[in-house]
Formats: sequence, C-alpha cells, structure tokens
Amino acid sequence: MFEQADLLRLIEGDCSPEEAAAIQAWIAADPRRGELLDQLRAVWRLTGETTRDWDITESRRRLERAKPALELVAPRRRWWTSPWATPVAAAIALLMAGSLLWFPRRGDAPYAYTTARGQLSSLALPDGSRVLLGVDTRLRVPRDYGARTRTVDLEGEAYFVVEYDAKRPFIVRTEYGSTQDLGTEFAVRAYRQEPTVEVVVAEGRVALRGLKGSDPVLVTLHPRERAVLDSGGGATILRDVPLANYLAWTRGALMFDDAPLARVIAQLERWYDLEIETDDAAMADERVTISFMTKSADEAVKALAQVLDVHATRTGRLVRFVPARSRH
Repeated sequence: MFEQADLLRLIEGDCSPEEAAAIQAWIAADPRRGELLDQLRAVWRLTGETTRDWDITESRRRLERAKPALELVAPRRRWWTSPWATPVAAAIALLMAGSLLWFPRRGDAPYAYTTARGQLSSLALPDGSRVLLGVDTRLRVPRDYGARTRTVDLEGEAYFVVEYDAKRPFIVRTEYGSTQDLGTEFAVRAYRQEPTVEVVVAEGRVALRGLKGSDPVLVTLHPRERAVLDSGGGATILRDVPLANYLAWTRGALMFDDAPLARVIAQLERWYDLEIETDDAAMADERVTISFMTKSADEAVKALAQVLDVHATRTGRLVRFVPARSRH
C-alpha cells in the first residue's frame, strides 16, 4: 500500500525506476488514485517545493509489501492494462515536475515547437507559463509573445500551466475556437484529423470562444469539466469527468472509456508511430475501454488485439488486425 509521500517522490522524480513502475501500476488499478496524483501534482506545481524529508528505507519496505497486491489486480469490463515502461514513467514524472523544462530567451525563442509521433516535450514560455506537448503536436508562439498579448496556436494536444495576468490574457487558438485562461491548468486536444476540439480543466477556469477575439464566450469551464467544440461552433459540456482518464497522457499513459475504436487506433498510431489497418468494416462500430502503459508498440498492439478478439500482424510500422473468427 502506497502513501501520498510515495506519490510526491514520483512527481519529483526521486524514486528508482523499479519504484516508479510499481507506483504507476498501483495508480492504474484505481482511477481515484490517478485523481489523487493529479491533485498532488497541481499542488507541487503551485509551490515548487519539496514538502517533506524522504524516507527511502521505509518506502522500499512498502514497495515490497505492495508487490503481491499489484500482481492480483484484475481487469474489469474489457479493461486492459499493459505493463508500465519504467524509463518512460520516470521521464514523464520529471517532465511534469518541471525538472526538464527548457527556458528559451525572449530574443531567440523559435516560432514553432513541434513533437513527432511517439514524442513528448515540455517548454517554459517567457512569462513563466509552462506547456507539456503531446505526441504529433505543433505549438506556434509569436516572437513578440507577452509584449501585448499571450496568444498561441495549437495543432495536437497540450497541457498548460498558466501564469495568470489579467491585463494580458493567455489564449490558445485552435481550428474551431479559442480557449482563454482565467487562472488555471487545462488540457486542449485539437488534432487536425479530428472534427472537434476538446478542453479539460484541472484547476481554475477557462472561457471558450469562437475563432475571433470579439466572439462571445460560449461557456466558462471549471475544474473537472470538459467541453467538446464542433466545427459548427456548438459546445457540449460534461461535468465531474475523471481527470485521471483525460490527463493520463501527461503521465505517459493512454486511457479510453467506451471510446470509438477509430479514436483509439488514431492515438495508438501517434503514440507508437504505427500505421494500423483493419480487414473488417464492422470493427469500425466497436467501442473500447482500455488503457496502455507501455513503451512497447508490440505490447500495445497485443493488448488491443486481445480486447477486440482479433489476430494482429506487424511488418515494420504497419499493423493489420484480422478477425479471429467470423463476426456474422
């Protein structure tokens, strides 16, 4: 059984790879533990300080006591958890704790920050705001950022920790609308291949508008609320959402709850740099609940194939799913 102190050690990157793997497996077994981690991480970002003295010996004892319980965790309603990739776990914890942030000088900051498939990256903006970029993402930052306005353009997925400034609002523009910070931490998902933009608030508030700065506010989101903006300017609001699911990618994991198979496949392609094909048109109607916590593309493909009850073959980057038996 782990304690808050162990989660803090994970956030601050102060545990061994073995401990990180065990703690992440324990978190994955219960969404409430992921939510606790998110809350602790938010407090850590606000304070930026170590909150206690580390007791490494006692933590290792709890690690040994927890191992049998970890091995007995059972899947629920088509839920699959792949083994956690230890190096990735440690890297993501460090990224979100701020230890690997790059602080560009105002004069030489590039116009665009990009990540490739399978790559996460973090950066600090000149005003102290921080951004974690998801896979296959592009963030455009004007060279005069912060002089009068703080507006960035996003294609892909990013998590923002914003330094609030009432005189210079922080605005994230996407293809279908904009998200204005009102003192908060939030995630925006806006992949060009998807017909919607999604915003999830972890702390504070955000205001959603149309593309023009003069457009009226469509909705104001509060913590644990999620909005989906469509191409027609409509907004669908969900409240009391499980942050652990929607922000899992910031911890190096992917979690899907009753998600369309096409969305799952698209994100796996980005996350593991794959091209996935299916031979059965009926699979397009599948909805899947599954989580991935592995750096291994083969393990991820195997997990999804087992849930879908299909055979998977892989040649280089190309993966093909073939029905194990007739679906008639």
